[in-house]
Parts: sequence; structure tokens; C-alpha cells
Amino acid sequence: MAVRGKGSKAYAVREYLEANPQAGNAEIQNALAAKGIKVTTKYISNVKHLLKTKRQVVKKVVKERGVGIPEVKAALALLKVSGSVEAARAALDAAQEIKALI
Repeated sequence: MAVRGKGSKAYAVREYLEANPQAGNAEIQNALAAKGIKVTTKYISNVKHLLKTKRQVVKKVVKERGVGIPEVKAALALLKVSGSVEAARAALDAAQEIKALI
């Protein structure tokens, strides 16, 4: 079973890419192999593709909705913390009430 989060292979690839954005697949594979993480170049390519796809989706939403990336990131963080859209809306309603009272 795959490990999710900071112990995952995908996380290791993303972390390496963040530190070395111009790194090629073979370079990433060799660097991770030195750390004891076995990944194939195809796996690295898939992780890179998913990162690119996510960036494209964010850019599309930002363009269509007219909000900035910080607002999108804050909204995603709120959804992650609250667990559901309904809970996030309830939290926003409560915040709106508090803002009105202040």
C-alpha cells in the first residue's frame, strides 16, 4: 500500500522538483535513489504531469472567477480544515455575523 503525505514517493519527487525545478527525470531518479527511494522515470513523469495539470486548473479558475491565487489557496485550506463545503459555508456565515457585530 502506498504511503500518503510526507513519507510518500510522490512527495519526495515534488519536494525535489521544488528545490530543483529544471531537473530532468533521470537526475531526480538518481538523487532519490541515493536517499533510498526507488522510483522510475515514468513515475516521475506522471507526478510532473499531475503538477502541471493542477496548475492549469488553478489558472483557469482564477481567470474565470476573477480571484487571485491567494484567495483560492485560502479557500482550499478552509475546505481542508472544515472537511466539507457545507461546514465551510457555515464557518463563513459565522465569520460574516461576527464581522457585522464588530
